[in-house]
Formats: sequence, C-alpha cells, structure tokens
Amino acid sequence: MQSTRPEPPMEETPASARRAAVLLGALIALTVVGSSAVAVAIPVVRSDLDLTVSDAAWIFSVFSLSMSVATAVFGRVADIFGLRRPLVVGVLVMALGAAIAASAPSLPILLGGRVLQGIGSGAVPVLANGIVAARWTGAARSAVFGSLFAVVSAVSGAGPIIGGGVETVLGWRWVVAIPVVAVLLIRPIVPMAPNTVRGGSFDGRGAALVSTLVSGVMLLLQSPTAGAAAGTVGAGLLLVSLPLLWRHTRRAPDGFLPHAVIGNPSIRAASIGGLVLLGGYFAALLAVPSLLAETQGWSSLAIGLAMLPAAAAGAVGSRVVGRLLARGGHFRIASGVAAGSVACLLLAGFGGGSPWLLVLGVAGASIGFSGGSVALNDRVTLAADDSFLGVALGMVNMVQFVGGAIGTALLGGLSGLVALHTALGLAAALPALGLVVLVRAARRDAADPSPSPIAA
Repeated sequence: MQSTRPEPPMEETPASARRAAVLLGALIALTVVGSSAVAVAIPVVRSDLDLTVSDAAWIFSVFSLSMSVATAVFGRVADIFGLRRPLVVGVLVMALGAAIAASAPSLPILLGGRVLQGIGSGAVPVLANGIVAARWTGAARSAVFGSLFAVVSAVSGAGPIIGGGVETVLGWRWVVAIPVVAVLLIRPIVPMAPNTVRGGSFDGRGAALVSTLVSGVMLLLQSPTAGAAAGTVGAGLLLVSLPLLWRHTRRAPDGFLPHAVIGNPSIRAASIGGLVLLGGYFAALLAVPSLLAETQGWSSLAIGLAMLPAAAAGAVGSRVVGRLLARGGHFRIASGVAAGSVACLLLAGFGGGSPWLLVLGVAGASIGFSGGSVALNDRVTLAADDSFLGVALGMVNMVQFVGGAIGTALLGGLSGLVALHTALGLAAALPALGLVVLVRAARRDAADPSPSPIAA
C-alpha cells in the first residue's frame, strides 16, 4: 500500500547534497563516538563505580549486542512503515539510553541505559543509508555516500580526543551523555526522509529468531572479556536458533530475511566484505593505543593526537572512493582498499614496533573500513529490490557490526598467545579474507556489468 501523503520536495542541488552528507554523517558518527569516546573514560568509570575489568567489559558488550540485533529489525520496519518514524524513534531511544547511562548510580542501571542506547543506535546507520539510497541515484548517490562516510571517519576517529577532553573538563558522565546531542539533528534530518509507507506485515517470529542468533554470536565473541557464562549462553542460543531460523526462512521466503536478499550473491559479498574490514579496523583501534602507551610511553593526549591522521585518512579515502564509483566497479574498488588495509596492518604488526608504522596501520584500516563502506553500501542499493532495500541494508550493517566484535575478540585471543604487535599483524587475516571475497565478486560483476535488483 502506498501512502497518499505528499513526498518531501526533492531539491537535489550540490549544496543540499553536502548538507545531507554532513548531517547524516554526524548522526552515524555519534553512534560510534558513543563507544570510542567512552573507551577513554573507562578507567575513571571503574574507579567511580568500583568496577572490575570484567564489569567494565560489559559496558561495551551490551551496547554492541543490542545495536547489532536492532539494526536488522529497524531495516525491515523501515521497509513497511517508511524511514521517518523509525528514525525518530531510534534517535530518541538512543538519547534516552545515553542519558540514563550517564546518570547511573550503579552498574546495573548503567548497563540498562547502554542496552537502550544500543537499540536506538541500531536505527541510525541503516536508516541514514536508506535516506541516501531513496533521495539520490547514480554518481550523485555515490558522491553523497563518499561525503557521508568522510564525516563518519573524521568525527568517530576523533572520538578518543573528544572523550579525553570532555572527561578532563566535565567528567565521565558527560562523555557517556554525548549521544544525547543526536536529538538536535532530528528536525533538520527528518524532512530529508521520504514519507512513503509501503505497508505489509512484520514477521515477528523471523525477527525474534534473527535477534536470538545474532545475540548468540555476539555473546560468544564477547566471551573472552565478558566471561565463560556469556560464551555458554551464546553457544546455547546459537544451537537453538540456527536450525529454527533455517526452517523458518524456507517456510517464509518473503519473511524477515527474504530469499531475494539472502539469496543475492552481491549482498552476501557486501556483508562479508563489511564484516572483515570493520574487524580489521577495530583490531587496530584496540591494539595501537595500547602499543603506543606500553612501548613508547605516550600519554593519552599524545595517542589521541597521533590517531587524528587516521581519521583524516579515512575521511579523504571516503571522498575519493565516492568519486571513483561514478565509473562503476564497486567490488573492484572495495578490493583495492581491502588490499591497502592488509598491507598497512602487516607493516604495523611486523614493523619492529615503529610508532609511525603503527599509526599507518590504523590509517590503512580506517581507509579500508570507510572507503569499503562507501562502495559496498552503494553496491547494495543496486542489488536490492526497493521493497527490500531496508532489510538488505540492515543485514549488511548488522553483519558489519558483528565483524567489529570479531576483530576485538580475535586480537584479544591472539594477544594471549603472542606479543600484541604480532597479534595486530595476524589480524590482517581479516581484510585478507575480505580481499578474496571481493575479488571474486568483482570478477562476477565484470562478467555481468549491469547489476539489476532482484525482485521478490
């Protein structure tokens, strides 16, 4: 069913495209800063609330878990109810959760706030990308994606500096409250979202099974820091949900995970590519600050300043990729940034502990993640039918966030076996896997250079 309400005016000028990219990029970046900035304040949080290291790990675990689960749900909801209402609800829930966490007198309330914050944050990337896909086409859309992820890279990459500065001046609670700022972006962003309501039914059982499956994966991946109990619960959820979800998708081909989406090889390749590129980036973000502190004796401020070139590299790389996409070859371009990520991580890990090679490693991984996201999200908009675009983008983003957990878990596990810098070099295996998948997808595209949506 189509809404009879009028669509917003489509004044697609270069100025409006730049404004949209900045606003949407800032909104997505706030979801990332909600964790990257908090990381700097964790020692103070532990001291103030008398937490152990294991306790503090849950501050990140519950956010990652709830955000990854919510992403796919919001994507499917947007296919049915349109982009506007789910986006407003998501931003308000994210802000409410951040406010609760910031004012929490104890760990349980802090974790409850972080769960709400993660649920709301899950709406932001998929719906912001959906707005771009709905408002622009062709080269213009590629350019907007490039500018958007440039803002995401610049702002989120500056998260440690932002968090350190806010904590120093105002205290850790203000750092945790940073995502509340997203409320101010609702008014200028909502008119950008098309007001079309397609209608349809929501596959609640499919959504519950997908949520259970992703929860199991995330808990299992977080078990090295969250504890054996989390791993046991995660394994149990996987064993129960996987066969049930497989059976359900066979019976409901147009349900929560439509066959038109999960059966599309381009969407699968984009999902795997996004997973491993973010995994490599998160591994670098976790390892490099610790290495610079332990081996070079750098202060938190010096480390934050050293990470800024990585943020700038990601921003520039996103813009360049956005312009290159006008010529096509999405998977070929994503393969290029994946290769660069592999090379930089190998140099950082096996470069003898040079601080400049460590910074290069973060910069290369940043370009891989941000540039790859531009190419892969744009490619998904070409592969998915309009009626399933939301769930397609939701699936890609959900899988990508799982990749972040894989990257940190892999680094944590390897660091118990080998030196941390060696573990960072070995983490290059993640983007290397992505390179293989993306090269194969690029060859498939070369054989069929006119990708068209696969309708349900």
